[in-house]
Amino acid sequence: MELLRDTARPDADFSPRASAQKETAAKRILVADDDMWVRAALVAVLESEGYDVDEAADGRETVKRVTEDPPNLVLLDLNMPRMDGWTAFAQLDRRVPLLPVIVITARPNQYQEAVRLGVDAFMEKPLNLPVLLQAIRRLTNETPGQHLRRITDRNFVTRLLQTEIKESQS
Repeated sequence: MELLRDTARPDADFSPRASAQKETAAKRILVADDDMWVRAALVAVLESEGYDVDEAADGRETVKRVTEDPPNLVLLDLNMPRMDGWTAFAQLDRRVPLLPVIVITARPNQYQEAVRLGVDAFMEKPLNLPVLLQAIRRLTNETPGQHLRRITDRNFVTRLLQTEIKESQS
């Protein structure tokens, strides 16, 4: 019993949230969206989950930030000024090909383009945050080797996160 008292920390937090925050420690996410309210909401949610979050308001800024200091994942809107999301994605894919990217958009009918370009995951707005967070956790916990094997697998298809929403509601 004395051993337990010496090694156990009375202030230790063993809750599921604390466990999730340990998983996300030091993981950086870039939120690229021209809508400051969307960015602010995503930053607040991601920081509450323990991620370090950076922001970009347009496509050029997104490419610049990723090139200077690559994050662990990018949440990429398509409708942005100075460079749209698809153009930004093409540049990111050339410069940092193993960087996980989740496209988040209000632009309809873009999933087939995401599949064609090999985006990791795709979600239409309005966002389902629990599903998005699950995808973020999965992608940021992948090793580069796992990521490479997944995206070079000939059966790889961009994950449509809305499908998961429908499945979870049934």
